[in-house]
Amino acid sequence: MKIVQSRVFKLVLMLLPFLTLATASAQSSIQVTISSVICPIYVAVNTGIFILGLTLMILGGALYAAAHIMPAQSKGSIQGYGMSMIIGGVIGVIIAELAPYILGLLTSTSSSTISSYC
Repeated sequence: MKIVQSRVFKLVLMLLPFLTLATASAQSSIQVTISSVICPIYVAVNTGIFILGLTLMILGGALYAAAHIMPAQSKGSIQGYGMSMIIGGVIGVIIAELAPYILGLLTSTSSSTISSYC
């Protein structure tokens, strides 16, 4: 049984370089630009995360304000949840605003090119 397993293992090891060459040649025949891959990411980040961040900030502010009229037992935890939502919203907006610059670094273009292209 070990002889068969070692033969199969050796066969797989011998065919592995050919399989990698076949996949590399197949990938080089497909023309995919980096901007066609990054553009949907930019649009999703720029719209979705920005709206989610603003929503989190608004709901967190409302929750933080509502905590002041709550009884003392739950006031601290509700204030903590509200503050966490506000901080999460701020981080989301920062990510959404920095996305063009980060994607510009990845594609080695300026951020204005990415935002105007997408």
